[in-house]
Amino acid sequence: MKLYDAALYIHIPFCTSKCDYCDFYSITDYAYSKDTVLEITKQVENDKITYGIDRFHSIYIGGGTPGSLSPELIHTLLNRIKVINRGVLPEELTLECNPVNISHNNLKSWQNDGINRISLGIQTFQDSFLQLAGRNSSRKKILRALEVLSCKKALSISLDLIQGLPGMTAEDQLADLKEALSFHPDHISWYSLSLEKGTVLEDQWANRHSLNLPERTEEQVWAEGCQLLERAGYIRYEVSNFSLPTMSCNHNRAYWEMRPYLGCGPGAVSMIRNPEGRIERHRVAQDVKSYAEGSVLLDNREMPDPIDFLKDYLLMGLRVTSGIDLNSFRRIFSCVPEELFPLALARFKRDKFIETDKISLKTTSAGLDMLNTILISFFDELDTSDYAGPVNWPLSSAVCS
Repeated sequence: MKLYDAALYIHIPFCTSKCDYCDFYSITDYAYSKDTVLEITKQVENDKITYGIDRFHSIYIGGGTPGSLSPELIHTLLNRIKVINRGVLPEELTLECNPVNISHNNLKSWQNDGINRISLGIQTFQDSFLQLAGRNSSRKKILRALEVLSCKKALSISLDLIQGLPGMTAEDQLADLKEALSFHPDHISWYSLSLEKGTVLEDQWANRHSLNLPERTEEQVWAEGCQLLERAGYIRYEVSNFSLPTMSCNHNRAYWEMRPYLGCGPGAVSMIRNPEGRIERHRVAQDVKSYAEGSVLLDNREMPDPIDFLKDYLLMGLRVTSGIDLNSFRRIFSCVPEELFPLALARFKRDKFIETDKISLKTTSAGLDMLNTILISFFDELDTSDYAGPVNWPLSSAVCS
């Protein structure tokens, strides 16, 4: 079996408190944190061999709040992964943190262990909305964390912001963005609030009509926010992600470009080539106790058929402004988009929502804001096609799904 490279996602499910909008798997009891970290290193080593992974080109440690682990546990985790990854850590190694986790001592330890990118969950600078969202944070803590981060060299900083929390006005949302820009981070993720089923906010607000601003106002906020970011030198490289030149998140690009990724830790998701040569998606069971005791169970295991994988490839690839690389598309699917959905493609090209050339298929700026409509049209036409594969994935080796 020929080896291939992959991104590595590590899910640390521990969090001091759960935010009211969060539907990621997390627990507030740290009793199993040490055993979980040790088991993660074992899973990384075993899965790397099982799935024929040569090396990890990026590592993203998310959660939960991995920044809340002790520096000693982070050191244990990364020291072992470095050995597993043939003695090297990748050029991009991200750690998710909350403002309360940021200190000079923590940053020094993290950087010594190879972490070179911090993803800081701010969400909003305003205390009233932090409280509404159930965040264990405050404006004072956020500003202190940003002050500490500003002193560090060779560390890429990404800030997460949420727009559309209940009661937020257009002015509130833009004020948060302007304040974030005043700190000149390398990367900003500016997400719209989504009320996920089973969360506290969903239970409180799902049936209220006053949650969202009028659609026209939301569009104006988004347009003005994008202009603010562009004037500050940021490039919109994905639907909700903006970065300074060359500072986009390479790890997340692996997801959007549908390259292999291995997920380790309770609740982590993978998309890899399995030992039978099939494309496989699975999730590690969301059970910290069993995991920490050495039982790495998988659930939601599926092997997508060629048409479903193709739809996902379009869904993810058209989210990024650089679009879908047509050379890769041809090599993976043994065809070109014009053969699969010619009518919809011609219509959206005519209406200036899609652009194509010999290199890429991508949305225009206007098209990116109506991506769902474009995808539905592509999928409807694709369902009438006779496409049945094969799918050659990942590109470093031929795989028939």
